[in-house]
Amino acid sequence: MDSELEESMGGLAKGLAIVESFDRDHPRLTVTEAANLTGLTPPAARRCMRTLESLGYLSYDGKFFRPTPRVARLVTAYTDTDSLPRLAAPLLVELRDEFGESTSLSVLDGNEVLFIGRAEGQHLVKTGQRVGGRLPAAHSAAGRVLMGDLAHDVLTEVIEASAGGTTTEKALRGADALAAEVRDVAVRGYSVTDEEVEIGLRAVAVPVRDPGGLIVASLSISALSARASVERLVDAFVPALALRASKLGRML
Repeated sequence: MDSELEESMGGLAKGLAIVESFDRDHPRLTVTEAANLTGLTPPAARRCMRTLESLGYLSYDGKFFRPTPRVARLVTAYTDTDSLPRLAAPLLVELRDEFGESTSLSVLDGNEVLFIGRAEGQHLVKTGQRVGGRLPAAHSAAGRVLMGDLAHDVLTEVIEASAGGTTTEKALRGADALAAEVRDVAVRGYSVTDEEVEIGLRAVAVPVRDPGGLIVASLSISALSARASVERLVDAFVPALALRASKLGRML
């Protein structure tokens, strides 16, 4: 019985690894690609992907596997039950309505920023990440805020693991420079990125602290550089973000 349970849990772990291997850079995968990304053997990857297909989580066109809308249930299983996204939702809407730009709530998940709340701006051109989206922590405004409480050795590990994420030529480079920026962000109380993740996109983020003072999340606003200068992000967006972050922290 124990061996059967161990085998089942191993299969579950492999299946979750397959699901997590899909991202913006890998919207579709062959069996070989999935095996390379997860470290599974091709036969094991194929079994997992065919099982996920049979359960409705993946579609298959004869060559490529793609996630289906059913995968979104894995996200809502968290966002619908955790108090943080539910408490933040009206505050995100307030910020969105005040500035007309997309607002987000995010948490640190390993070396990535995971977006768990969102109020979409009304512009035709959308900015930022949807719920369930991820960004490399070292190169995102939200990530640099979220790393503010990390111990030095942990911070170094996160930066080294995420520094190779998808970025532009404007991205800050080097582990030492990134660590120094995280420390500066912790002192300032906010982070601004200017076209580091995507050309034409700026973002600003502030920390959300629980009643004990620990950083538990980040509130952020993203905007096209044509609509919001860095000065506006700092002078107008930061105070509004900080006000809502303080409110959210008191509600936790």
